[in-house]
Amino acid sequence: MKLILCTLLIFFIFPFRALSAEVLQVTSSLILQIGDNNRNYKVKIACISVDESKGEDAIDWLKNELPRHTKVNFFPKGSEDGILLARVTSLNSGNDIASQMVKLGHANSIC
Repeated sequence: MKLILCTLLIFFIFPFRALSAEVLQVTSSLILQIGDNNRNYKVKIACISVDESKGEDAIDWLKNELPRHTKVNFFPKGSEDGILLARVTSLNSGNDIASQMVKLGHANSIC
């Protein structure tokens, strides 16, 4: 019993730092390069489409919202042409990136 208590106490006194994924690069208006400790993923933001006329605005917004090393969570929804399709959420703001892009008029919802 003492061993279990001591172990739990150590975990609360010295918590392990959670290692989350981070944005490495905004590749296009829908594609992000995301990495964790030992892997890099090409991730397409799920459930949205971006018109070509709004592409540059979308890229600028993404680069502003998700600068390099921004911590994110991504929730895989499938794959498309070898690219991971996922919902992406910024850990800084807690906002879903696809929802924000639709709300601001940079993209259209397709889900």
